[in-house]
Amino acid sequence: MSTFVVSTEIDGQRRHIELHHNGTASHNGESVFLMPTDAPGVWEWDDNGVLVPVHIHSDGVSTVTITIRGYSYTTKVHSGRNHELLDILNASPAQQNRVTKIPAPMPGLLKQVIVKEGASVRKGETLFILEAMKMENAIKTPIAGVVRNVTPHEGNAIEKGALLCVVEPTA
Repeated sequence: MSTFVVSTEIDGQRRHIELHHNGTASHNGESVFLMPTDAPGVWEWDDNGVLVPVHIHSDGVSTVTITIRGYSYTTKVHSGRNHELLDILNASPAQQNRVTKIPAPMPGLLKQVIVKEGASVRKGETLFILEAMKMENAIKTPIAGVVRNVTPHEGNAIEKGALLCVVEPTA
């Protein structure tokens, strides 16, 4: 059985996923099997006897968005060598001083703005709660830093990709 190892970044964390020719994938010893459906971009995951739809969308280059149970995970898929080069670039002083824009990952209603302008946040901290399709989604920061440019207000309808805020990295 042939195995292909993909280095990817999921929610800001670097991971190595093993893809097997039989349609399974494994990470840290846990295996997942996705079955194709008749709908394009929709697969099914057998979660202990419950078939869960998995929506997979690729930009055709290196970004893949996987949506499971209303939660979206954006991944960057690169070869191992590309990840090594990206790690070098990310460690550069210029990259350390760049701001990170936090966009809305989906359209919805902004239920809660948790952070204020100028607040210090830790990586993974929840900044906003966005309601989409009757589910509340926590929008988290991928980096530690200071929050700037908080643009939306609670109760506003938000379009996918709308700028929610900017996070400046801390030294």
